[in-house]
Amino acid sequence: MTSKRTPRRILAQPYDYSVQDIVDKIESGDIDLNPDYQRNYVWDSNDEEQNKCSRLIESLLLNIPIPVIYFAEQAETLKYEVIDGQQRLHTFKRFLKDEFALKNLQLRDDVNDKKYSELDQRDRDEIRKRSIRAIVILNESDDEVKYEVFERLNLGSIQLTPQEIRNNTLRGDFNILLKELADNDLFKRMLKLRLKNDDKNMAREELVLRFFAYHDSGYKRVVNLSYFLTDYMKRNQNPTKETLSKLKNLFIDTIKLVDKFLGEKAFSNFGEKTGRWASLSNRSLYDAEMLAFAAFVGKTIKITPDTFIKKLEDLMIKSEFRKSLHANAGGKMIEKRVSEIKNIISSSEA
Repeated sequence: MTSKRTPRRILAQPYDYSVQDIVDKIESGDIDLNPDYQRNYVWDSNDEEQNKCSRLIESLLLNIPIPVIYFAEQAETLKYEVIDGQQRLHTFKRFLKDEFALKNLQLRDDVNDKKYSELDQRDRDEIRKRSIRAIVILNESDDEVKYEVFERLNLGSIQLTPQEIRNNTLRGDFNILLKELADNDLFKRMLKLRLKNDDKNMAREELVLRFFAYHDSGYKRVVNLSYFLTDYMKRNQNPTKETLSKLKNLFIDTIKLVDKFLGEKAFSNFGEKTGRWASLSNRSLYDAEMLAFAAFVGKTIKITPDTFIKKLEDLMIKSEFRKSLHANAGGKMIEKRVSEIKNIISSSEA
């Protein structure tokens, strides 16, 4: 017998706003240009950036179609958050506020070097009255479908990471906890991320999520890590206060244990050839060390930190273990890594 699936829907509403309407909504706070899943817009005064902004304003003057702006409606306030079109909106606002002059235009070279207030009345009216199509994804939309929409719209020059998308589409008390723990001073000190942007694109939040997802759901059958994390976060959007407290305590107690035994070597690989610890964190080691030590929270550990580190160095130079660090995020390899580190922790050797 085939069961019927409840249709999942995305509820979207098209609107046509004038440029002036958009700027007014930004200033009143009805449009949020910098939700925490978006990268902060930073004005770059170089020629390329100025030319890009100037051409956008020229497109308004020439009645050239402007790409659709996408918003997400906040469930709590019904205000709009920008999904796609952040830079365009910033440009509209900045130009109407006389924050830059037009540069290097070819089709409307008569307005070069002019700010908005310096244009003649007809051009000012042309700009502020131009209609911009906006699509608003309503808050009643199915969360999973909303996530897919965010992914498919994520085609701009600055793409969002999967965790940034989860942050918007899977809001709730669990998401708040992820952000709180990601901002923990000890955790931030322990992590040595590869790229500067990792500190801005919710990489830490995703690592906290990985820990909870693996710890609670296991890892043997993980095929697609991104889907696994999204599914776990969706199923745990609003836990009870008691559950949230237990999760928070587990994470903090675990990072304290890892820090006690590894210190600045936490989550880092040991080089067989160099004989030194890497300066960057390894996500596979993060998973293994966090999950292994989590099993010993509240228990007596006899091995000393110095002995633990020596045994871990010996483990890390084994070719089979090193290969496992580059294997898939789930399955037998991660189980092996966790098991190997657990064996060291449980050693009675002091």
